[in-house]
Amino acid sequence: MVVAPEFDRRASAYGTGARVQQDAAAWLAEWLPRECGEPALELGAGTGFFTRHALRSARQLVATDASSRMVELGRAALPRAEWTVAGAENPPAAKFPYRAILTSSLVQWLNDPAAAFREWHGISAPDALLLGGWFVRGTMEEFVSACPESAPFRWRSAEQWLVLLNEASWKVRRSETKIFQLTHKSSAAMLREIHDVGAVAPRRLGAGRLRAALRRNDAKSRSQAGVVTPFVFLRVEAVRA
Repeated sequence: MVVAPEFDRRASAYGTGARVQQDAAAWLAEWLPRECGEPALELGAGTGFFTRHALRSARQLVATDASSRMVELGRAALPRAEWTVAGAENPPAAKFPYRAILTSSLVQWLNDPAAAFREWHGISAPDALLLGGWFVRGTMEEFVSACPESAPFRWRSAEQWLVLLNEASWKVRRSETKIFQLTHKSSAAMLREIHDVGAVAPRRLGAGRLRAALRRNDAKSRSQAGVVTPFVFLRVEAVRA
């Protein structure tokens, strides 16, 4: 289950506010095949950043998200997909095994990604495609270093993620990371933008500790343009072994 309860409440702001997720979805889409096998399943579809690209490859696409509000907005924007509310660790069953599993900006939020990878393997056809991308260690590096308890989940390296996929019997054919950067007037503005789209876990630190971490991040990450924050995104193409 995804651990960010704010996604549902802030879904209406996600479509315009989640800039880095939208850019990452477009980069991941570069690896979409000309045609996806049928049926295809998208997990953590949100309001449809990656769905929009996937529909060019998948004639039969089941788009899911744990947030009912996200699904509502996605269905209104992209009705050709079959939208349904479902968590990525308990994906919906299909009459036939899925020929493609697609996901963007979701996996870092999973409580037990290894179990999720095994579950996806179990509902997929032999040689099914897994095309996914998610944020990895190095994202918001200076801020996380200054305030590690602020992280809403455990950050893993790209190498650690590939090991988990292999252990779940997904054979990685290719993988690549890219650093996306966001620039803000201050670290507080950066954190506010992230919170405004729901990417936040319940606070586990005091206001004083948070202010100190923001000041430290301002000092280390400021350029002439403002405070620059890296977001490291891993894209992976794998097949069901």
